[in-house]
Amino acid sequence: MRYFFLLIFFIFTSSITGLAQEKDTLYIKNQSPLVGKLERIQFGVVRFNADNVGRVEVDITNIKTFRTYGFGYRVQTANREFYIGIFKTHEEEGRVRILTGYDEIDIAIRNLNEVNLLRENFLERVQGRATAGYTFSRSSNIGLWNGSLELGYDTERLDIDLTGSIIVSQEEGGFSRDRENVLLIANYYLSPSWHAWGLGNYQRNLQLGILRRLQQGAGLGIFAIQDKRTISRLASGLVINQEVNIQRQVNSPLYEVPVILEFTFFRLRKPQLNFRTTQSLFVSLTQQGRIRNDGDTRLSWTVINNFEINLNFYNNFDNQPPSELGSTFDYGLVFGVGYRF
Repeated sequence: MRYFFLLIFFIFTSSITGLAQEKDTLYIKNQSPLVGKLERIQFGVVRFNADNVGRVEVDITNIKTFRTYGFGYRVQTANREFYIGIFKTHEEEGRVRILTGYDEIDIAIRNLNEVNLLRENFLERVQGRATAGYTFSRSSNIGLWNGSLELGYDTERLDIDLTGSIIVSQEEGGFSRDRENVLLIANYYLSPSWHAWGLGNYQRNLQLGILRRLQQGAGLGIFAIQDKRTISRLASGLVINQEVNIQRQVNSPLYEVPVILEFTFFRLRKPQLNFRTTQSLFVSLTQQGRIRNDGDTRLSWTVINNFEINLNFYNNFDNQPPSELGSTFDYGLVFGVGYRF
């Protein structure tokens, strides 16, 4: 009920400020103020869409204060506090006020771990990244195409992420879809530390003998580390798989307990780097002794504005692959060029 009244408050605030056509203002040390829209604060970086300049990213330590209008923001602090509100300037450098509709919180800007804009329009809430790459070996006469797409959607307490990737090999005889992965995952924040999650996943990996794997699951997760440069998350629960091997044999539903570790590190100073790894260990409850591992590690270098160069390493292990023709281990290194939007 409390968040219902908060939502009404911000809709009312948004309608009034919309009529006045107010815009956010970002005050930077030793620079002229920027006018536009505050989009996000994450990993110690303030992302601001400035009029006549475009999207800029500023180290949070260089911000004096700022003011926002509109629908509101989801705010998580270094002290694991959770707010929904808008921001008001502070007379003291390095501080800002959060207006929640109930209270006015005075906080140091450096203690804002994550700030996400709650946009009114559905499409405006969607953020993402797209990458593509191609490698060719003349000695083997094989080319490899790779591509990936990530989409994210944020609400007051819910994050929904859709990611997909594909690797296609090209030989004289044609094309082969060697590896595919489509993952839909939703995280609902119970508190700044704890969240409930649910997922649906499609996988194809011919190296491991998997023609198709469909996976559904749910569980709980906790943020073990959460600061301006680093985020670490640990999660577990229960997942159900249905597998079809390359011989088109269907396995009955398989139950597994996952242990998922995610680690993200961001460096703002040049070279501007983003490192992220996700390693998932699956212990089977249906097939005695079966253990699987799915891993994905990405290093991104922001070259200019929203363009990136990506180096991606994937690893998969299954000590009891679904087909006798499949291998127990698969890994690869993928290079691509990406764009964030």
